[in-house]
Amino acid sequence: MKHLLSVIAFFLAVGLGSVQAQSTVIFNVNLQPNLEDSAFVPGRDIIRVTGNIYPLSTRPVQLTDADTDSIYTAEIRFTSRYVGEQLEYNFEIVKPNETETERMSRKLNLRSGEMELPALYFNAFAW
Repeated sequence: MKHLLSVIAFFLAVGLGSVQAQSTVIFNVNLQPNLEDSAFVPGRDIIRVTGNIYPLSTRPVQLTDADTDSIYTAEIRFTSRYVGEQLEYNFEIVKPNETETERMSRKLNLRSGEMELPALYFNAFAW
């Protein structure tokens, strides 16, 4: 019985450890300049993030602006197997007849726990 409890405790610890080791990234992008010059029209256009690591590698994720402050946000979880990997990602503005992708890739080293990225401007790389 004592051996069985040890085995159960081991598997619970391993299972909980993998949940705790996952990465959660909160992506933010500030679209204020794009909104001001109508390069982004809410309700018509969408902003999304795409990248080289699953789940972004198979399906871009749409960002939303819950409080209408021009900062669009998406929370994405990456499994623990990607901790320590470098995520290359871009924001894209999808319009009815075209998709505008940022000119350069952004990079982020995934680590366990939660990371909230600053709300940088779309396609702006000097800060």
